[in-house]
Amino acid sequence: MSSLETFESTLKDVVNAKRLSASKMSSLTDIALSFMKNDTQLVSTLFRTHRTLPPAAKVNSLYVFDALSRAARNQINKHRLAPPSDPSQGNCATFIVKVEGILDSLWQDLLSTRDETLKEKSKKILDIWVKNNTFPSAALERLSQLLEKSEKGACRILYSLAKRSSRSCNSIICFPPTFTLSED
Repeated sequence: MSSLETFESTLKDVVNAKRLSASKMSSLTDIALSFMKNDTQLVSTLFRTHRTLPPAAKVNSLYVFDALSRAARNQINKHRLAPPSDPSQGNCATFIVKVEGILDSLWQDLLSTRDETLKEKSKKILDIWVKNNTFPSAALERLSQLLEKSEKGACRILYSLAKRSSRSCNSIICFPPTFTLSED
């Protein structure tokens, strides 16, 4: 079995498991780190697998993105890695750049499920990435804005439901106390 096949097989085991296994996650991370020269294939496999998962399994997929990205960032910092001069050869630095390139799509996919648990886990992962400088601040700011937009969208849905059911808008928790709604 090739390294990519091993990676993909282990990835599917991890994301489809009912519980996240530290040993399987560690094994997946080791496989990924040893295969960084083919970073494009790794990122493609990660994202393709993520997109095909049911919402319940996307939490584990998010944790995989987190673990691999932080492991790559750790290697970059530890060994002072930079992108290689040969663009066909990847390493942890190019892996991070390629993951950064799909983060917006990953976040939009996570938030489109409208699963509050997944949204909460996304926020926690984002906080970890900000704290650890896993990705450039501009990329993390975009993710934060996507998260905020999804929360505002949820508030609009709640307002609409409350309005239809003739309940007071003041009973909707997500609006700040000073927020007033105008009838447009």
